[in-house]
Amino acid sequence: MAERATIAFADSAADVAGVAIADAGSLLLVGGELTAAAPPALAGAEPTWTLGAAGAYELELRSRGVGVSLSGGATIWLCRATGRVEEHDLGALCTLTVETVAADFALQRSLSIPLAAELSFALLSRRRSGAVEHGEEQLEALVWRGEPAVSVALERPRLSTTYDGAGIARHAGIELWENEESEHPLRIGGEALNNGELVHPDGARSRVVFLAWHHESHRAIGSYTITTAAER
Repeated sequence: MAERATIAFADSAADVAGVAIADAGSLLLVGGELTAAAPPALAGAEPTWTLGAAGAYELELRSRGVGVSLSGGATIWLCRATGRVEEHDLGALCTLTVETVAADFALQRSLSIPLAAELSFALLSRRRSGAVEHGEEQLEALVWRGEPAVSVALERPRLSTTYDGAGIARHAGIELWENEESEHPLRIGGEALNNGELVHPDGARSRVVFLAWHHESHRAIGSYTITTAAER
């Protein structure tokens, strides 16, 4: 098994977003334009890290609460990211995910939805080798609310994705129940803005799609990353 760090950040006011995967590279969306950068250098420990890629971005990440451990071997922090991306000053929300990649990994979906300082979401879904049905994916979801942020694991998360003819995600719809007694789910939708691909050293591929997310009156840029294992 290997450990992997993924950082997804977004500042909707500055029209800047990015996804950085430690062993694969970085993709930046600035003013609607997509650019690629080197894999990130991540240093530090909870509650503060530094993150950078030469010539592209230099950020400080400060956790807004303790990391949340998921059953699949991942820990996710909601952070405040400050610094620069290209020539832009950044004051962004971000998710930092540190995970163990299982040897029988086949597919992973990772969504970062930083709607506001007092409301952000993250979803992580995994499918192991040999699983063929969508229902066999293990899907976990978190919401952070308030100031300081308090995290809660959500019950019965559901994720639907619409793809184009090239197999690239164009729309995502999410339903999240607060608990088993909830009569109605939280609903989040997202429409694709741009996308790119990162290749891991082992041949796995991550398709990063930047989306315009919306939930009730909230609007924000975020990301949806789909990683597939290398062909064998």
